[in-house]
Amino acid sequence: MAKEIKCVYDPLTELMAYYSKEKTEKAASAEKKQLSVEETLKNRIIDGDKIGIDKDLASALKKYSALEIINDILLDGMKVVGELFGSGQMQLPFVLQSAECMKTAVSILEPHMEKIEGESSKGVMVLATVKGDVHDIGKNLVDIILTNNGYKVINLGIKCPLENILSAFKEHKADAIGMSGLLVKSTAIMKENLELMNERGMDYPVVLGGAALNKRFVEGDLRSMYTGDVYYANDAFDGLKYMEFILEHKKKGEKPKLEIYVDPRIRESKKNEQAGKKSTDISNISKENPVPPPPFWGSKTVSNIPIDKVYEYINEIALFRGSWNVYKDKSKPDSEYEELIKNEIIPVFNELKLKAKREKLLIPEVIYGYFPCNSDGNDLIIYKPKNFSGENLYSEWKDFEFNGLEEWTRFTFPRQNSEKHLCISDYFKSKKSGQYDTAAFQIVTVGSKATEYAQDLYNSNKYREYLYFHGLSVETAEALAEYWHKIIRKELKIEGRDSNDMKKIFQQGYQGSRYSFGYPACPNLEDNSILFEILKPERIGVTLTEEWQMVPEQSTNAIICHHPEAKYFFIK
Repeated sequence: MAKEIKCVYDPLTELMAYYSKEKTEKAASAEKKQLSVEETLKNRIIDGDKIGIDKDLASALKKYSALEIINDILLDGMKVVGELFGSGQMQLPFVLQSAECMKTAVSILEPHMEKIEGESSKGVMVLATVKGDVHDIGKNLVDIILTNNGYKVINLGIKCPLENILSAFKEHKADAIGMSGLLVKSTAIMKENLELMNERGMDYPVVLGGAALNKRFVEGDLRSMYTGDVYYANDAFDGLKYMEFILEHKKKGEKPKLEIYVDPRIRESKKNEQAGKKSTDISNISKENPVPPPPFWGSKTVSNIPIDKVYEYINEIALFRGSWNVYKDKSKPDSEYEELIKNEIIPVFNELKLKAKREKLLIPEVIYGYFPCNSDGNDLIIYKPKNFSGENLYSEWKDFEFNGLEEWTRFTFPRQNSEKHLCISDYFKSKKSGQYDTAAFQIVTVGSKATEYAQDLYNSNKYREYLYFHGLSVETAEALAEYWHKIIRKELKIEGRDSNDMKKIFQQGYQGSRYSFGYPACPNLEDNSILFEILKPERIGVTLTEEWQMVPEQSTNAIICHHPEAKYFFIK
C-alpha cells in the first residue's frame, strides 16, 4: 500500500510566514473557500502553500485523473511562477518554495497514476557538472525547475566525464544535454566536450550554464564551432525556456535557425589586446616597499575557531543577492526591497546561523603559513631550508639559516597583455635584489559535513533550505578566508591601513591583496597542486580532485601579497 503523505508542519515555511505576514494574508481563508478546486490548487503552487494540500488533491481526484491534475492545473501554476520570476516579481527562494509544493503534490498523486503515466514527461535532459568541477548548486537548481515543470532530468552529479554524459543521453533517449561548471577551467572543458562531439558527428542540443560563462563565449565562439545547437542559460529558468524551445522544434521536425552572437565590444577589445602583446612589457610596481617579518616561517593548522567570529565577516550582499538570488526589483521603491530583507531574509539568515552553530554543521579550520620567496620574471620562487623534510617542513620551521635556503618550488603566473601589464610575481622582491620577501598562503574550510548536509536537503526535496544552507556554507567559507586574511595582516603588522567599515573591507579596504587559484589574476587551477605541496592541507581534510579543484566545495585558498599596491586585476 502506498504511504499516505500529509503536510501538517514545515518549520521554515512557518518562519517565513511569520515574518512575511503570510499569516495575515491566509486569514482570508474564507475567500479561498469560494474558489474552485482548480484555482485553489493553482494558487497553492504559486504561493508555495503545501500545508493541507493533500485534502485539496483528494477533492480534485474526484473530478480528474492524477495526470490531468499535474498537466492541466499544477503545471499551469508553475508556469505563472516562471513568469513572475522572469518579470522580477518573485525571488528565487519563493520559486523554490513553489517547487517544493509541486514536488509534494506530485508525490501524493503518484500512487494514483498508472505506471505508463508515471513514466511520461514533456522531454528529457541529461544534466551534469563537467569533469573535475565539484560545484553543483546551479545544476541542481536547473534540475528542480525542469523536474517541477514536467520534464525528466537525468542528473549525473559532479565531476562528470563526457563519456558518461553521452552514454546517459543514448540510454535515456534524451532530448538535450545540460552542462554546468563554476570556474574558468570548466569553460575550457565544455569547449573540449563540444569539439569531441563534433569529431564523433554528434549534434545533440546542448545548454551551458555557469558563473564563468557569458553569452558572447557560448552563443558566439562555441555556437560558431559546434555543429549542433548550443544555448547559454543565465539562470535555471533559461534552462526551462531552452528545453521548451528545443522540444517545440523537435516536434515540428525543424532545425532552429540560431544566430551567431556578436558582441559590439569585441572588435575594440581585440584591437587593444593586440596592442598589448609584447612579451617584454613589465609593470611599474614599486620595488621600494619594506618587507614585513612574519611571526614564524613554515605552516601550521588552526582549529576550534569560534563560528560567531567568522559570521561577523559574512558579506550579506554577496549572500543575499549572489547565493540566494534575492534581488531588488528596479521598478519598485528601495523601501520595498529593504522591507523584504528586514522582514523575510534576515530572520532566515539568523535562524540558519544558529542552527549551523547548534548542530555543528560548519566547522571552521585553517592551514596557513609564511615562506621566503623571490620573483623571477613571471615566476615566484618559494624557498625552504636545505635538508628539511617531513614534520620539519610541514610545521613551524625551527633552527635554520637564511644562507642555507634552497628553491623548493615555483609558481608561474600569467601577465596582462594590456593595461598595466600586471603579474602577481611583481608584488614580491626580485631574485636580483638580494633580499628575501615574505609570501603568505592560506587554505580554509568549513568541513565536509556542510557538503553532506546540503546534499541531504536536496535529496529530501527541501529546496529552499538547500538554497539557503548551501549559500550560507559557501559564504561562511569566504568569511573565514576574509577573517584569516585579517589575522595575517595583524601578524605582519600591516593592519594599520584596514578600514573600520566592513563593507570597505569587502572591497579591499586594507593593505595588500589575496588571490585564489582558478580566478582572474591566477586562472591556472593546476597551481593548486603546488600550493598543496607547500601546505599539505590534507591535515585539515581538504583534498584535490584530478582536475585540481578542492574538496570539500566549501573551501577556499589564497596567496597573500603584503605589497601596498597589490589589488585585484584580471588576466584577459
